[in-house]
Amino acid sequence: MKIAVTSRGAGLGAWLDETFAHCLQIVIVDDSDRFQAWENPFRNQPEVEAAENLARRLIEDGVQVVVTRQIPDHIQALLAEAGIRVHQADQGAVLSLVEQARM
Repeated sequence: MKIAVTSRGAGLGAWLDETFAHCLQIVIVDDSDRFQAWENPFRNQPEVEAAENLARRLIEDGVQVVVTRQIPDHIQALLAEAGIRVHQADQGAVLSLVEQARM
């Protein structure tokens, strides 16, 4: 399973970035806790456009779960349509949020 977390940094100890569309980084963690991180290339776009582009990228990357705090309803619906579950969290480090999302 691939779990994507909106984060403020590029590692497993990075903290949750609360906004989906304008997050600084995306950290994607697999079942073996191997991860990849990349800067959000859409963060400087207007919110609606950034959110849609980021959602499409996560769908293309084969993510099954997205962890974030704030996500527009229409983006949550778009992800759900693609079979991606959204786990909303208030705060935490990437690895602990991933562990919570696995439950």
